[in-house]
Amino acid sequence: IPILIASDALLLKLDDLKENALSLLYLAVLSVAVSIAFGIFAANTFFAEYALSTGAIIALFAMVLATDPVSVVSVFSSFKVPHKLAILAEGESLFNDATALIIFMFIAIPMMNGVDIGAVDILIVSTKVIAISVLIGLAVGFLGVFVMRLTSDPMSELVLILLTAYGSFELAEIFHMAGLLAVIVSIITLNTITQKSFDEKAKKVKKARNIVNRANKNKKIFSTNFMSGITRKLSSDVSDIERHKQNLNYVAVLALLANTFLFMSMASIVHIDLLLKYQTEILLMFLITTLIRAFMMGTFGIVSNMTKKMTDIGVRWWSVLLFAGIKGGLSIVMLQMLPKGFEHQEMFNAIVIGVILLSTFVYATILVGIILFNKKSFDEEVRAEVH
Repeated sequence: IPILIASDALLLKLDDLKENALSLLYLAVLSVAVSIAFGIFAANTFFAEYALSTGAIIALFAMVLATDPVSVVSVFSSFKVPHKLAILAEGESLFNDATALIIFMFIAIPMMNGVDIGAVDILIVSTKVIAISVLIGLAVGFLGVFVMRLTSDPMSELVLILLTAYGSFELAEIFHMAGLLAVIVSIITLNTITQKSFDEKAKKVKKARNIVNRANKNKKIFSTNFMSGITRKLSSDVSDIERHKQNLNYVAVLALLANTFLFMSMASIVHIDLLLKYQTEILLMFLITTLIRAFMMGTFGIVSNMTKKMTDIGVRWWSVLLFAGIKGGLSIVMLQMLPKGFEHQEMFNAIVIGVILLSTFVYATILVGIILFNKKSFDEEVRAEVH
C-alpha cells in the first residue's frame, strides 16, 4: 500500500491541491460518506436475506467504493486531458482511498466486533485519526527532506523516498492511526519541498544555457575559466534534475509491480465457481455502486457550478469522473482485514473481487472510449489551459 500511494502522491503538487481543495473534499470525503449512507439503505433492501449488520454493510461498501489510483493514473497518462480534470480524477482516487480505509478500520471493523459507535463517536474518532495521521505525515516528510539534503547519491534518494513512505505508514500504524493518510501527507510534503529546489535548478540551467549560447556567438565576451565553471555547473544541475525524474519513474515502476502482485493475489481468494455462485449479488453491487457514484458526481457538478471556489464541470467531465472510479489494490487488502470467522467472508470475497474485475474492464473501457470520443474537445481545453 505505501508504494502504491507514494507513486500517485508524487504526481500531485501542493498548489493544485490548494486550488482544488473544496472540490477534492467533496469528491473524496463527503461523497464517500454519503455513498456509504446510501449503501446501508440499498443493502437492507437488496441483501435483506443475509441479515447483514450495519458494521458489515459499511465494511462492504467501504471496500467496493475504494478506487485504484494506479489504474486511474495509468489511463490519464496515456491521453491528453485538461490538467484540472486530471487533478480531480487522480486526487479523488487517492484521497478517496484514505477516507474509505479510515471508515473501514475505525468505524466498520469495531462495529463488526460488537463495539457500539454513535454519531458523536464517529466525529471524535475521525477528527482524532485525521489530525494525528496528518501530523505524523508532516513530521516524517520533513525528516525525509532533511536527510535527502545530506546526500547527492541517486540510489540514496530513491531509498529515502521509499523510507519516507514506509516510515510514515509504520509509525501511524504503531499508534493505531491511518497509515495511508500519513503516507499521502509525508510524500506530498517531501515532494513539494524537494521539487522547489529542482525548479530553482531548472531556472539556473536555463540561465546557464543562455550564457553558453551567447558565448558560442561571441567568444570574446567571457573568459575560458568562467565558461568552464558555467559548463560544469550546468552539467551537474542537469544531471541532478534527470536523476530526480529517473527516481520518480523507478517509484512508478515499483508501484505497478506492487499492483500486479495484488491483482495476482485475487486468484488465491476467489475462484470462478464462487463468482458464478454469487453472480447476482456481484452484478447488484456493481449496479448499485455505479448508480450511487453517478448521483454523487452529478451533485458535485451542480454544487461546483454554483460555487466560485470549486471547479466547474460539464457532462463530459462528469462522465470521465464517473468511470474513473476503477476499483483495485486497496479493496483486496481490506478483504484480508475482515474479522476472523466472519460468517459472510466467502460472499464478501466474491462480491469485492467481482466488482473489481467488472470495474477494471467495464469502467476502464468506457473511460478510454469517452476520452477518445471527446478528443477534439479535450485538446481545445488543454490548449486553452496552456494559453
